[in-house]
Amino acid sequence: MTNRTRRVLEWGFALGLALTVVLNAVMDWRTRTAAQVRADTIRLHILANSDTWDDQLLKLQVRNAVLAALPPAVTDADTPQQAADALQTALPALQAAADAALHRAHSSQTAALRLERCNFAARDYGSFALPAGEYNALRVELGAAQGRNWFCVLYPALCISGASADYPTKGENALVFGKFEVRVAAVDFIKQFK
Repeated sequence: MTNRTRRVLEWGFALGLALTVVLNAVMDWRTRTAAQVRADTIRLHILANSDTWDDQLLKLQVRNAVLAALPPAVTDADTPQQAADALQTALPALQAAADAALHRAHSSQTAALRLERCNFAARDYGSFALPAGEYNALRVELGAAQGRNWFCVLYPALCISGASADYPTKGENALVFGKFEVRVAAVDFIKQFK
């Protein structure tokens, strides 16, 4: 093996190792940030009785009633724990709002509301995305709860019209709102000279 071949192999291995370290660091950061997003988010999850047109419309009527009854203490909370505590306190009022919506619609269905941990798939909402995993959620089950679901983010407030959200760290905001970008310093350095 010539000296030149050996140097090329050494540089190749070194660059491969460096790239592996950088990619592992990026993936570790993304994993930790996604876990923090899940911890800092409370979702609303409504399951319709069935997939019939009437049950899907009823689901949206209940959604509107629950969102309208949501106390400002939830959306204005400073921490996810404060929002969860406010939701727990508001459960009777939110249950009453859901029941009233069902009554107005002349439905014999029942609504079961509870605050619990739920698994969600990764979801892209267009203007923001949430990683898959387990979240705290206000879960609303209508009737048999066998129909398509509807979900959004209660805290930080992304469900409410005109609401804006801001996660505690720049990394979380970057991951959720799509401003995350993987860059390699060496490539940026080379582009600088082109």
